[in-house]
Amino acid sequence: MKAMKAFISVLALILVGFVAIGFALPGSWSAERTRLVRAPVEDVFPYLEDLTRWQSWSSMGQVDGILSDPPRGEGATLSWDDPQWGAGEFRITGVSPLHEVRYQVAVEDGSIRTEGWLRVAERDGGTEILWREEGDVGWNPLMAWFALGMERMQGAELQKALDRLQALLEG
Repeated sequence: MKAMKAFISVLALILVGFVAIGFALPGSWSAERTRLVRAPVEDVFPYLEDLTRWQSWSSMGQVDGILSDPPRGEGATLSWDDPQWGAGEFRITGVSPLHEVRYQVAVEDGSIRTEGWLRVAERDGGTEILWREEGDVGWNPLMAWFALGMERMQGAELQKALDRLQALLEG
């Protein structure tokens, strides 16, 4: 019985320490990837500013949601309420034609927020795409632990999406 109390006490201390450290961790993260695509900017940019085209190359295509009308340009949205993804909204917040698309993603009433942008520029006979995302998981100590691995995890997702986009554009 004494051993069981000691075990439970140690387990409780570890749990309290885990949560306490989680409160001290930053809940913010960022990920960035770059890709050179052998296609002109004029062919690449429509895939970035039109959410119907995002479905063909990004992980947003896996979300069963409702697209706004129109589905492209500043103010275009994809809203969803999905058991796997939660409830959320992806919104294009700014477009600089043939240069940049900015967006925000809010999940679970904004408790998890991501801001991102894709910039394109002519490079070496093609188009360089720079994709950056930054997020904040709020004050949730468990999610703060999760945020520690977001650069690796979300960076891998950005990379996979850029691979699919490159395959679409280079055929």
